[in-house]
Amino acid sequence: MEFFESDDISRWIQIPEGRWNCDNIDAISGTRSLHHCFDNPGSGLDCAGLRLNDLYPGEGPVKWSIKVRHGTEPSSLNNWTVFLVSDSDPGSVLSDRKENGYAIGVNQTGNDDLLQLWRVTEGAFIPVIISNVNWQSDIGTSGYATIDVERSPAGRWEMKIFRQNGSMADSCSESNLGSLTGDWFVICYRYTSARDRLLWIDDILIEGVFHNDISPPALEKCEIAGKNSLVLSFSEEPGESVLQNGNFRIGNSDNQVVSVNKLTSRSVLLEFEYYFTRGETCNLIIGSLCDKRENCTENVNVQFSYQPPGTGDIIFSEIMADPAPAVSLPAREYLEIYNRTSGSISLKNWNLATETQNYPFPPVVIGPHEYMILCQMQDTSLFRAYGRVAGMKNFPALTDAGKIIALTSSSGDLTDGIEYSSDWYRDILKSEGGWSLEIIDMSYPFSSGDNWRASVSRTGGTPGRENSVAGCNPDVSFIGVTNVFPEDSMKISLSFSETVPELSAEMISIGMNGSGIQDLTSSDKLLRRFLVVPAEPLKRKQIYSLEADDRIRDYAGNTMQVNSFMFGLPMQAATGDVIFSELLFNPLPGGADYIEFYNCSDKIIDVSRLGVVSVSTGTSDTSGLYYLSQEHRCLLPGEYYAITSGRRTVCEGFISSEPERIFEVSSMPSMPDKGGHLILLNRQLDVIDEVFYDDAMHFSLLGTTEGVALERTRLSGLSSDRTLWHSASETSGWGTPGAPNSAVPEHMFNDDQVTLSTTRITPDNDGNQDWLEIGMKFRGNGNIVSVAVFDEYGGFVRKLADNLLAGTEATIMWDCTVDNEKLVSPGVYILLVTVFNDAGKVKKWKKVCTVIR
Repeated sequence: MEFFESDDISRWIQIPEGRWNCDNIDAISGTRSLHHCFDNPGSGLDCAGLRLNDLYPGEGPVKWSIKVRHGTEPSSLNNWTVFLVSDSDPGSVLSDRKENGYAIGVNQTGNDDLLQLWRVTEGAFIPVIISNVNWQSDIGTSGYATIDVERSPAGRWEMKIFRQNGSMADSCSESNLGSLTGDWFVICYRYTSARDRLLWIDDILIEGVFHNDISPPALEKCEIAGKNSLVLSFSEEPGESVLQNGNFRIGNSDNQVVSVNKLTSRSVLLEFEYYFTRGETCNLIIGSLCDKRENCTENVNVQFSYQPPGTGDIIFSEIMADPAPAVSLPAREYLEIYNRTSGSISLKNWNLATETQNYPFPPVVIGPHEYMILCQMQDTSLFRAYGRVAGMKNFPALTDAGKIIALTSSSGDLTDGIEYSSDWYRDILKSEGGWSLEIIDMSYPFSSGDNWRASVSRTGGTPGRENSVAGCNPDVSFIGVTNVFPEDSMKISLSFSETVPELSAEMISIGMNGSGIQDLTSSDKLLRRFLVVPAEPLKRKQIYSLEADDRIRDYAGNTMQVNSFMFGLPMQAATGDVIFSELLFNPLPGGADYIEFYNCSDKIIDVSRLGVVSVSTGTSDTSGLYYLSQEHRCLLPGEYYAITSGRRTVCEGFISSEPERIFEVSSMPSMPDKGGHLILLNRQLDVIDEVFYDDAMHFSLLGTTEGVALERTRLSGLSSDRTLWHSASETSGWGTPGAPNSAVPEHMFNDDQVTLSTTRITPDNDGNQDWLEIGMKFRGNGNIVSVAVFDEYGGFVRKLADNLLAGTEATIMWDCTVDNEKLVSPGVYILLVTVFNDAGKVKKWKKVCTVIR
């Protein structure tokens, strides 16, 4: 209880000294009040604190009562805060800003002038109760308020505010289960130069269960924080005598403590002269462990074993790359990381890395299962209200479109890394700014866009706390090898679809005989690309196979879907070596254009050295050059290669596509729906192939050509020959990107053919002759097919195909059912196949089969 009627405030610790006094100038109650008395020529932040000895909040309710007058309008620069309980003394509150506890005040965060109760965590103020009392309008600069706060052992908080005349201004309550620990009651006053000496405090009352402390502190936890550091946590604040280097030692080791630094009032960071030995069990001895009241215990022992942070222990969990226009959060870029382990980890000598630069972490410790916000140093104060913050002197610019970012430990090992993209938002509106990207399932570091999406929080993000999109999203697949390209005869670039945490030379072999390699080194931050040195020089005009061992896994432990890749030394493309093979220039709504090429030479060609231009049919103006690939990639003899700016749309929209041969490009040349002119060039701008196309080159009997690709009917001849092009067949799904064209027959034959897979069908689901396949092969394109089934008396049974555009080949299935999916009766059935083309030629076949049941 403090009524301040005596002028003795020696029990109060003032930081800085001499800023507070017990005087009779405009006293609130009685003859004296605690008064900020320092005439400061500049702005200031002054604190005074009183130690709370032996409070036990778990054994009963705790009550605080305090009278406050603030003689100026509150603002973000003129405000007051009373820490009801804090684990930091006044000096630590001012210097470290890592205090924990509970506080009341006005405008500590924001400038709404409302009286609030906050939970304070590592210096971050998190509202628990926001009252309806506007200090400026409800209390004013001449009056005072009496603030009563009560906290139950169950964590129920109640705050009542009374005006100077005794009337109640507000009563509010809320539950908060945070631990009420700390030994200090602290008052802080922030002011500008003309607003000093305008805070009065009086009639402080604190009631609760107090015990006389006669027990020494206990060591609650010993955690590995780094390769030569430990974090020790105690049951109460240790005395200053404990925090000496010589008070700590490791058994009989000569590895001495070189520094002891307080992290909080109850935890310290020990740094040793030498690195710990991996896997070795050590015995830490604390010579004397005392509290502030000199309750001591001697020779406290604890064992620890050094296991350095592993891959995936610290991960990226949130990215704010485009903060403006802000939704609710500060309009500043930030990253969030998360400690997935059950131990504290020191980030001293860690780096936040981009593809070209490292950004050192400050010497901070991230606790078990703790979130930490990373931002520029000057933005630290903006994010304190949201959680633990680490301001970085140098912080990378987080580009809106995407960037490679990585976390590397003090030993240089990669712990997490991603290459984010604006596509990861999955929401066009949110990708325009103000919304963060959040990871969905934190069990899968190094994840791609499938495990990230835009925040769904109404604030635009969730810095410092669990993600709004958090959920179960397992990683169950690993594509594996995506590219192999020889830079020269002794250097091979190897690329994987995602990070490969463990890869060694013995896991890779090259050549038809499986020869080994000399060396293997990583060539990118994310361990996705590697440089392979073969045991023997590669030879020209030789196709090699790189084989990757099945032991290679992604972080989630998935095996590769693609573990072998064909490649060879590339040669320069000449005229006619690569040709246009298929064009989609009028896609369905929401679809994407594509261009397919075919290597009809015996050369291995680097597609990154080929580009396409479009030529205006009206002005003959030429567009810029659109390269087929931004990375080196081999196109082997007889291979197809398709490009599009909408790969997913194309792969999903065409049932006969070959996804492994379809590649995304950032932009495509102009391809007007009615017609255009495309030229394929090499880096020397030699014409490799060119094509003129228009809508009239499609099959004349099609009702619409929207979504229908134009295919070459032969892989020989000039692409500019209009007669070599035809619409893709309906049976192929109207296009075959990356795969052989539907208009090009696999085998030449003398006449049109219709064949049956069998003449006896037994639809009993035994796996033998359960259905009928009707195979058709035609010499020319543009064949319209109809297939009908009749019984032996000529009665109609079912229509299997009706005016189907078949191309050169087609297969129709009959499962012996009628349209209502019931099986037909046993007996003889006749199949009538009718084919006509755009020249008016009609052909018919009758085939007979027997259904046996």
